[in-house]
Amino acid sequence: MYNVTKDINSESRSNNFMGPGIYENVELRHVEEGKYPIVYGESKKGNKFAAFHFINDKGEILIHTEYEPSDEDREKLENKTLNQIKRFKHIITKFVDEDKFIFEASNFEDFVNKSAAILGNNYIGKKVRIKVVLNNSDYTTLPNYVPFIENMEVEKSRLSINTAIDKMVRNKPDVETSSNENPFATTPIEVADATGEYNPDGIQPTMYDDLAPGAPNTDDLPF
Repeated sequence: MYNVTKDINSESRSNNFMGPGIYENVELRHVEEGKYPIVYGESKKGNKFAAFHFINDKGEILIHTEYEPSDEDREKLENKTLNQIKRFKHIITKFVDEDKFIFEASNFEDFVNKSAAILGNNYIGKKVRIKVVLNNSDYTTLPNYVPFIENMEVEKSRLSINTAIDKMVRNKPDVETSSNENPFATTPIEVADATGEYNPDGIQPTMYDDLAPGAPNTDDLPF
C-alpha cells in the first residue's frame, strides 16, 4: 500500500555527513550547541577515546575518533603513540602556535585533556581545509598520515587525493536510510581483527559504540 502524505520529505537527505573528498571552510566545532569539539570518553568496553568534531559550510559533519594506543610490543606501542601525537599536533596547531603545543602527559586521558586546554577557544570562527578518506572498513576519517588539514589562508594547498593510498570509494554502494545514522560510520565503535578480538591501533575513525564490524583496521601508515 502506498500512503502519500505531506510529511514525506522528497527534497532533502535525513543524514548529513561528509563523504570522501577535500572540503574547504570547515570548522572544528560540535554540531550540538555548547559542546566542546574534542570529546573524551570511554566505551562500554572500557576503551578510551577522543573524538574530533568538524562541520563544513553546508552543515555536513565529520567525527574523527582516536583511541588510546595499545600493543604488547613496546616498540610498536611507542610508534603508535608518537604517530598519534603527530596527528593531534597537526590538528591543534592550525588554531594555536606550534610553540604552545609542548608538554608532557602521564597517560592518554591526561594527553587529551591537556591538548584541549592548549586549544582552548582558539578554534572559534576559524576555517580550515581538510581531506576526508575511507578506512578499510568504509568509515570516513581523516587520514592517519599528514598533511590532512590546513588553514584556509593557505593559497597553494598541499592537500590532494593520492589514489595509491587514499581510499575514496566504498566497497559497497551507498544505501539511503531514513535515520540520522552516519552512512559512513555505524553509531564510538570498536574494530575487531580477523580473530574477532578488539584490535586498538590508536586510531578508529567512527562514531561511538561498542559494536565490532569484524573487519581489521590496517591503516597503520607511517608519518
